[in-house]
Amino acid sequence: MKRLIFLLLVLTMVPVTTVMAKNSRHARDIYVRDSPAESYVTIKLGVFMPNEDSDFLDDGFAIGGAIGHKFNRNFALEVGLDNVSTDFDDGYGYEDVNVNILGIPVTAKLVAPLSNQLEFYAGGGFGVYFTNVEDDYVYYDGYYYDDGADDTSLGFHTLLGADIKMNPNMALNMEVRYTQIEHDHDEYYYDDFEVGGTTASIGLKFLF
Repeated sequence: MKRLIFLLLVLTMVPVTTVMAKNSRHARDIYVRDSPAESYVTIKLGVFMPNEDSDFLDDGFAIGGAIGHKFNRNFALEVGLDNVSTDFDDGYGYEDVNVNILGIPVTAKLVAPLSNQLEFYAGGGFGVYFTNVEDDYVYYDGYYYDDGADDTSLGFHTLLGADIKMNPNMALNMEVRYTQIEHDHDEYYYDDFEVGGTTASIGLKFLF
């Protein structure tokens, strides 16, 4: 179901941005800013899909935000705060195992403005990721127990996205991000605990 949502997001993004780019060639854009430099705050919701090395994880949900600055029409730098929540796949024999990933990524973006209303961008960067794995279970005696593991690691990411300006101070943001994170949880689950994957998100960008 979540993979279907991801596909629908991509299919929606392509025609919408294409139509806006075409229209911008025939009409004057009324949202012209005095300076190409601007700061912004983005908030977004998304779907997390683990990669092949993380197939022991179910699809999950993501929420995040970022604060950034666009130095000119073609380059921006931002710092984000992202949270992914997912579970272990029951097919691997683990029940009620929750995984929470809190990330602080730093991203450099190359921006391709097609008009004053529409921009495509690509970028990448690194971040610090705090992963919590928690087991929740009940023993036969009826008492509740929990166990788990915590780890902190560096990760790397790449992304593609688009901003569609709705007014001079707000834009619709659509983004696909791939993140690679490796954790050493050999005491608990795997020698190489890979929790990376792809996040497809949609959100709002506030410009100031």
